[in-house]
Amino acid sequence: MIVRNYSFYFLLFLILPSYNFKQAPVIYLNNPNLTTIKANYSGNEIRGKMFLNYEDVALPTFSKVLKWRFSKNPQREEKKNDKWLPDVIMNNDMFIDKQDKLVWLGHASFLLTLGGKQILIDPVFNDIPFIKRLVGIPFHRDSVKNIDYVLLSHGHFDHCDKQSFKTIAAQNPNVKIFAPLRSTPLLKSFNSNLNVQEAGWYQQFKLDGDDIKIYYMPAFHWYKRGLFDNNQILWGSFVIQYKGLTIFFMGDSGYNTHFKEIASFFPNIDYCIMGVGAYKPSYMMKTSHTSPEDAVKAFHDLKGKVFIPMHYGTYDLADEPLREPLTLLENMDKLQQIKGKFKAPRIGEVLLLP
Repeated sequence: MIVRNYSFYFLLFLILPSYNFKQAPVIYLNNPNLTTIKANYSGNEIRGKMFLNYEDVALPTFSKVLKWRFSKNPQREEKKNDKWLPDVIMNNDMFIDKQDKLVWLGHASFLLTLGGKQILIDPVFNDIPFIKRLVGIPFHRDSVKNIDYVLLSHGHFDHCDKQSFKTIAAQNPNVKIFAPLRSTPLLKSFNSNLNVQEAGWYQQFKLDGDDIKIYYMPAFHWYKRGLFDNNQILWGSFVIQYKGLTIFFMGDSGYNTHFKEIASFFPNIDYCIMGVGAYKPSYMMKTSHTSPEDAVKAFHDLKGKVFIPMHYGTYDLADEPLREPLTLLENMDKLQQIKGKFKAPRIGEVLLLP
């Protein structure tokens, strides 16, 4: 019998919702203390305690999970022979250096420095349940200091890690967390002193100054961290602006119409940080992640200038070989199929902005 090794993902789907969503009570939720940039938007729709994607649940069905779990990966041998791992550049000074910069920390984690402010995005420095980190972090843990803000796109383990938040909180007692709706109880279970500000889609977070602006925007995804918490915390993406510079961070998302909508609000996006890994098999993953081809399509929808890939090479989460996303993107770039600049940084490499 063929059995996948991704036990964590299998366990996540053991309990799925059984009630009829269309008949469940509907409420709309946002943070009334924040500005909403979409006119006449009442807030994120919740049916039966669960957030939705435009009337869609997006959770892969249990039958698809079973099919994936017990079927053979057609790229099994290719994946087995793929020994590639991303390069890691050690750089403990990144948290001291206040130049405007972007640093990939592996998977979906980034350090962004703007106007002297240090911003961590989806920080995960460790193994995640049942899945080992394949490459090291590009810094010593005791160097994670001077952090002003942490942006959390959603609560999945590979984006929201308890020990990483504990490390950050211990060394940065005044750090502010910008996170999705209904995430505060989860985050305060990591550290009760965390300062958490929640937002719904199309809402602008409140910061200390006006130079940096951060918006929480849609993503086509879902939430599940335990057996009985399906879609009970929101998921999304971020747009960060600073003095004419605009950066889009995709979070986790399948391809959908929201990329074009985001471009309608932010027509001059400079950097698009796009997820490109954990996309096979498509029947299982397409509502969760974008393939390299779909990520490029989304990049074109966003009308971005620079494409930066993420969500690959750090954890083995799906059926494709580890280097396949980067190989496909490099080939698309050579064929000039990416309408913009393609930049794939090494882990720990400093990209100066703009």
